[in-house]
This record gives sequence, C-alpha cells and structure tokens, in this order.
Amino acid sequence: MVLRGEGTNKTYIYNAQENMKNKDIIRISNGDWKRTETSTKLRKSVMTPSVLLPVENTEGFRVNDYVLISFETTLGFLQELGMQNKWASRLGKIEPLFYRQIVGVDPVQQTITLDIPTRYPMKLRDHITITKTEAPLQEVGLEHFSIANIQNSKSGLGEDDFKVEGTAGYESDNAKAINVVAAANSWIRNISTYKPAGNTDYHILSKGIILDRTKNVTVDQVTMEYPQYRGANGNGYLYQFIGNDNLIKNSRAVGARHSYTYANFSANGNVLLDAYSENPTLLTDFHMYMSMANLIDNLTVNGDAISAITRDYGSSETNRHGVVTTESVFWNTTGQAAHRSKPGVIVESEQHGHGYVIGTKGNVTGVNVNIVGSIPDANTQPFDMAEGIGQGDILSPKSLYKDQNKKRQDNMRVGLKSLLVNGEAVAGMQSLRTEYLYTLPYGTTDTPIISAAALSDKAKVSIEQPSNANGTGTITVTEGKHKQKFRLIFRVAETPVLPENITIVPDKSSSGWRVSGHAISAGNHGALSAYLTLDDGEMVNIDELNIPVTFSVSDPVIGYMEERTFHALRPGVVDIIASCIFNGVQVEARERFEVKEPIAAPEGPFATITKVTASADDGNVPANTLDRDPDTRWSADGKGQYLQLELEEETLIDGITLLFYNGHTRSNYFDLEVSSDGIHYEKVLIGMASKKQEEYETFEFDPLQTKYIRYVGQGNEVNNWNSLIEVWIHEG
Repeated sequence: MVLRGEGTNKTYIYNAQENMKNKDIIRISNGDWKRTETSTKLRKSVMTPSVLLPVENTEGFRVNDYVLISFETTLGFLQELGMQNKWASRLGKIEPLFYRQIVGVDPVQQTITLDIPTRYPMKLRDHITITKTEAPLQEVGLEHFSIANIQNSKSGLGEDDFKVEGTAGYESDNAKAINVVAAANSWIRNISTYKPAGNTDYHILSKGIILDRTKNVTVDQVTMEYPQYRGANGNGYLYQFIGNDNLIKNSRAVGARHSYTYANFSANGNVLLDAYSENPTLLTDFHMYMSMANLIDNLTVNGDAISAITRDYGSSETNRHGVVTTESVFWNTTGQAAHRSKPGVIVESEQHGHGYVIGTKGNVTGVNVNIVGSIPDANTQPFDMAEGIGQGDILSPKSLYKDQNKKRQDNMRVGLKSLLVNGEAVAGMQSLRTEYLYTLPYGTTDTPIISAAALSDKAKVSIEQPSNANGTGTITVTEGKHKQKFRLIFRVAETPVLPENITIVPDKSSSGWRVSGHAISAGNHGALSAYLTLDDGEMVNIDELNIPVTFSVSDPVIGYMEERTFHALRPGVVDIIASCIFNGVQVEARERFEVKEPIAAPEGPFATITKVTASADDGNVPANTLDRDPDTRWSADGKGQYLQLELEEETLIDGITLLFYNGHTRSNYFDLEVSSDGIHYEKVLIGMASKKQEEYETFEFDPLQTKYIRYVGQGNEVNNWNSLIEVWIHEG
C-alpha cells in the first residue's frame, strides 16, 4: 500500500487536533512482531558476526520465514559491559536483538542461514532464542507530501511539563508525525513538514519519524523541522532508530531536541547517509542500551555533533542509559558549526569494545575519543580509533556505505548460503567473506572435510578439499560469467584448549525460578546451568563436555543443592559455588542468589495453567504472569493484544484474578474470551475496567467448562499499553 501525494508543494496533510498526547498523525503498524510457537535455541555460541546459526532444531522453519532473535540480560552479560550496577533492574529481561529473514535451512546439519549477519557475540549463557514470527507488515510507502500539526495554544513547554496536565507539554507528549512499528521492506520519501497558517514557527508538536522495531525501511529526501515541545521523556526527536538495518539518507533535521537518535539493543545495523542536522537543543546521539554496529556516513552538522558516550541518566540508579553502542562507525563527518556545548568538537565516541571515527572536514573538525566516562564501571576500553581528522576531503572511499553496497550487490549472486567443516558451521560465516582461518582441535590428524552451498539456486559450487589437517581448501561459486573463490586455511591447535572460567545461571527452561534475575521464591526449587569459557574464546555448555560439576551453598539455612538443583527454604541471600576440572585445570565460580517471599495469592482453588503465550510482548514476556514475582510483568502495546492461558485439561472455571502493572495509577480495559479447542472463542467478559488499586482484582462470570482463556487488552486510560503482573484462574 502506498500513500502518495502530488509533491511537497502540492499535497498537505494537516492535523488540527491540539491534544495529541501519545498519538500519531500517520502510523504504519499491525502491532508488534507476532511470535509463533515455533522456536529454537543456539546449540553453540556464535562469537563473531555470522549468517549461519547452529541450532538445536530446525523443525517448523522454512526459507523466507521471518525470525526474531532474542537474548536474556544475564549477570555475565551485564558484567562484561560493566553495567551490573547501573542496569541491575534489567537483570533477567528478555531483549529483542535481531529481526531476520531465513534464506536457508539445513535439517540434517541443524543450521539456519539468515539474510543479514548477526552483529554481536551470542553466547549460550544468555539463552539465545530464535522465534519464528508471522510475516510483518511490508511494502508500505509514504511519499510526495507535506505534513504538519496545529500548534498547541496552551503555555508550558518546560523540561518536565510533560507531567503537568493542562500544559502544552503534557498535551504534546509523545505526539508523532509518522510512527512505523514492526514493519519491513517499506519506505518514506520526499516528505517535508511545513508551518501551517496560524502557527508561529512550529511545524509539528513533538516527534518526527520513529522507526520502531522495523527492518529494512528506507527514509529518503525527507525534511523534519521545528517541533513545538522539546522537553524530557523523548520529546522533540525528529528521527529515531529503534529497529534493524534501516536507512535514512538525503534527509534534514532542523530545530530538534535530538536530530537523530538511536535507542535499545534492537537499534543495530542502521545507516544514516548524506544527512544534515541544524541547531538541535541536544546532540545527535546514541541514547541508551547499546545500539550496536551502526554507520553514520557523511553527516553534516551545523550547530550539532555526534555523541556516543556512556550516559548516567535514567529512571533510577539501577536503570541508567549506560553503555550506548559498540562497533559503530562515523565516516567523513562535515562540521559547519559545532554545538554550543561542544566547542571545536563534532564527534565524541566512547564505545564498548571498538568504535571508529574515520575522516572529518569542514569549518570544525575536532574529535574526542580520549574519554573517561560518567560511569566508572562501564567497560569502554580501549579508546576508540580516530584517523583522518580534518582530512575528509581526501578520504577514500568518500562513502563507506556506497562502496560496500556496490561490492555486495555486484557479488551476491555468487555468495554462500552455507559453509561447514566436518558437518559443523564455520564460525563467522558470511555470504561474501572470502577467507577463513579454521583451527582444528589439538591432536587432530584426520583431514577435515568441507561442504558448502550457494545462495543462488542457479550457481554451481566446486570444492577443492585440503590435503591434510594443516592444509587449505578452496570453494568456487560460479553463475554464468560471475565467479567467486573462498578459502579455508586450516591449522591444528598447538596446545589443548583450557578453561578460563565457569559461569552458573538459573535454567529457566524449566519452572521454579523467578523470570527476572537470580531470584527464586521460598518453597520453590530450580535447576542451574553451567558454562565454561575456554581460552580460545568459545563458551560451551558443560553438559556437552560430560564432566562433573560440584555445587555447594554458603548458607544451608537459606537453601541447599541436590545435584544441580537449588532448593529454596527461606528468604535471604545465598552464594552458590560451582567448580569443575577440565583438561587438568580447575575453575570455580561463586554467584549470589536471592530467595524471596512468595507473592500473596487470592483464595483458591485454582485451575492448573500449563502454558501461557501472547500475541506480542516488548521483552516483558507472557511467562512473567505465572512466576508469582511482583517485579515482573507481561506488556504489549496496542488494543487487541492478548495473553492466552492453556489449562492442563478442560476445567470448570468461574473467575479470573488479575494483578495489573501500575494498577493504582490507571484503569485498565479488557475483554475475556474462552475456548475449548483454541480456535473458536466466545466472550465471557466485555468492556471491563479495573479499579485503581495496588492489590489484585477478581472478575467473576457464570461457571463454564473450558481449556483456553484469552485476556484481550484494550489499553488503559493513559495509553494503549496492556500490562499484567500476575494471573490466576478460579475453578468453579
């Protein structure tokens, strides 16, 4: 579908509503990514960017399926970033990471090939999950028109006026001109904001274009200018990346709070190309939660700068913005004028791992990478690379994106879909990567065997196998006149692999643990998983190595271990110690766990719930509604999003008890549906509204036999979010 005007000077979209709080003038969305029940996990860690994933099971996955790759923010993950304190409240949160399309499935070798490489190490420890989704909304276009909003006539545009009812800031809070949510392969082009008659200087109320959980969306030849409200809470952002692999090019931002900004782990692989920024209040920035591997290419700043530094801002001391990016590149930036807060500087970069500032030019060319950040624990060493400062005019290539894009487009027809050695996926496999160094285990004497498949069904693959364990193999892919060679250089490790450390985490694939963090309720028991980090960088599940692990506890009054299962006896804090010996080296880990009071429950009896799913979630997953943990919840944005409960068997029920997130601050709206077969549903509660109370609330209905119960959220009195902490189903 395309919404097309006749041109920015001919077609005008004008919104005459002053109060646009939490509303959009144009929204492209069909809700969140819609997960299916088909999912799998990695069977090996993927430590370098790769399109080839070794998985536990390929059943149910097909070529052209879309998949969401998510991870858990484990303690080990947080410690690697130095964010174990500043992100403590995010411990155990399930985060969306990559949204991809499948281009190859190998059910024999149990691999899935993606259309785009991963962009960050994916370790077994972090419970990497690949979930098939329904096909997203795609091939939607907006083009050739101008857009504006009547300005709000009320006073009150201060930093925190978004909290003050009756002010312009409150009524403009989170008002968006164009909001794109969970869409793919779509575009916005040749669109401008404009100043309507009667407005002073303002074009729109707050936000411009938001790319939220999107994939492969292009924004081209767009101008966003002069938002009225530029206060806190994310207002006045003219372009925001929150999705994967989007492209904003040839576009302009004028008079913003932030002209261009990146947020969340899901904002990765994006490109900002040949864009312009003028006089924002604050800098073009990487805002929060490590948006990885993005490219800013030939941005011109006029009263602005690029900022990629740790941010000690946030809603609490344990939920700061923190480390904002890693492996991002700022290429050939032009400085017409510096931002008033950064005289002489147009790029500041303090990234986790490696970051790159390559080439600057113009009136202002300064770069700052020697940064000791605002969060002392944050792991942002080494200092980022900076070269070609003030020499952008002679930088080659002028544009990194255009150079790489041309090379890839020209050669993709002779790219690889799969590359295996002895039936195992080659680490770091990418379709056009032409050389690999492959290390075989210590003591290997057998000659390795290479197998490979091409992306194109029309291409031919020939393989010259290595002559010995330290030899070289060559793969040649040919399609017509096009040819590409790939080399695997083998070497046998000179020493046995040794363990560096052991990590223990709750095994949340089975019941017992609270969903968030290293916590469990008194009276429950939960299994532990243990992982070894080896000196070759690999992280492996100890179960695969078939070596024993010894567990003990620091305080047997709080709980005790039975093999690898922890039994929680009473509230308190306890250390669990794990040790093992691998290849003659002993390693030990000591992790802290918390036993909490179980949540108070309403009067039963209750039906037994065996499964909970949802139409969508924002990382606060459906299972949270059954963990009896008041600090977790299920959340999904949009009217009609549902939470579905499956009972152990068809049961007579007569009520549901719900504990609403922030229930004391707002009334929540919902319907309740039931089904015996999971296909045909009937409503038993319609148009319900919760009371504003902190306690759980029970809703009764006439007794009936059923197996499936579906809570259908209709938002709340403040916005369209649906959020539940806990659910109980009453037996009749």
